Amino acid sequence: MNFIETFKSALQSLTANKMRSLLTMLGIIIGISSVIAMSAIGKGGQKKITGSLAKSGFGVYEISVDTEHDNYRSAFALNSSDVSILENTENLEALSPYVFERVDFKNLKNQDLRGAIFGTTPGYEIIDELTYTMGRAILSSEYEEKVPVIVIDNITAGKVFGKENPLGKKISVNFRELKKTVAFTIVGVFQHPDAGMNQLGLSRFMPSFGRISLPLAERILGIDEYSSILVKASNPTQSQVLLSNIITELENKNVADIYEYEERVSRGSSFNEVLSTLNIFVTFVASISLLVGGIGVMNIMLVSVTERIKEIGIRKAIGAKNRDILFQFLTEAIVLSLSGGAIGIFIGFAASEIFGIISGIEPILSANVTIASVFISTLIGLVFGVYPARQAAHMNPIDALRNE
Repeated sequence: MNFIETFKSALQSLTANKMRSLLTMLGIIIGISSVIAMSAIGKGGQKKITGSLAKSGFGVYEISVDTEHDNYRSAFALNSSDVSILENTENLEALSPYVFERVDFKNLKNQDLRGAIFGTTPGYEIIDELTYTMGRAILSSEYEEKVPVIVIDNITAGKVFGKENPLGKKISVNFRELKKTVAFTIVGVFQHPDAGMNQLGLSRFMPSFGRISLPLAERILGIDEYSSILVKASNPTQSQVLLSNIITELENKNVADIYEYEERVSRGSSFNEVLSTLNIFVTFVASISLLVGGIGVMNIMLVSVTERIKEIGIRKAIGAKNRDILFQFLTEAIVLSLSGGAIGIFIGFAASEIFGIISGIEPILSANVTIASVFISTLIGLVFGVYPARQAAHMNPIDALRNE
């Protein structure tokens, strides 16, 4: 008997008992649909959570030099050549060197407001995005031309200018270590990163913040090196790979073991690993029902062998070999499992989409999980169909023909 005839015979046997076949497939359907749905929902939930963390700095690392290391030399300070080396690193969404300087902002009464200024690049706006309450960010042309413009936080704007519109006005900034005061034109006002403290009446304890262009900061400070370099991964879950590549590049240029890094979100990567492990665990628990479905397939195939003993005897009597009988029953088991798998995949896709609409979590359907589901369905039919098929194949034809 060739494959096509065997396949047709298997379909006829299964369709002859539609309800029994459907109930047998139920375990496979539930198992496959559960695996697909739980995997899609789990990955979607993980992406949503890590996406929220990313806004707070997850996947963002601050690279700096350990100036206390025995091998440190001033020539190893981070500079523009380091930035050029790192710009083409794989999985890098944004990169920004910056300098940090403690300053005093002068209010209209010439009083000092303690704070800090960051000299940044346009990439910094991607990595540490600000919410502007007034005005705009520093323009690319203003970065390049070292225009003395600044963006300040809203708390500082209120302390200095009261209810007046600060845009276009000058603010004096005293660079303490340089003992130099520089006037900047305000082009934007952003929400203070600790704005929640203001609602508790703690604004007087909140430091002032401002951002100017990095080239301008270098000119004012008279330096050509950076405090740190911020890097942001395109895929936060792969940030450790990005970090490893960056440290390797820097060490190849200079010397090993002098570079330090710190994640902007404490324990963010560890939290992501917990989510990944939890997702795998939940998917594994859902897949246990596949074992139950496999046992159901074996059970129904044993019943089928018992019901068709006389048919097996007749087929053997007219020349069917053991391998023909074995192949026929194995085919029936595989077709049963694959049919259940196909229905399970469809239900899994539908269930994950419906849950996504209800919960607001966009499910992430994986091609690998779908392919694995098809493979598992086939494997279940093969593994749990072997025993019943062997029972049928090794049956004595004389005893089979005598069976009533």
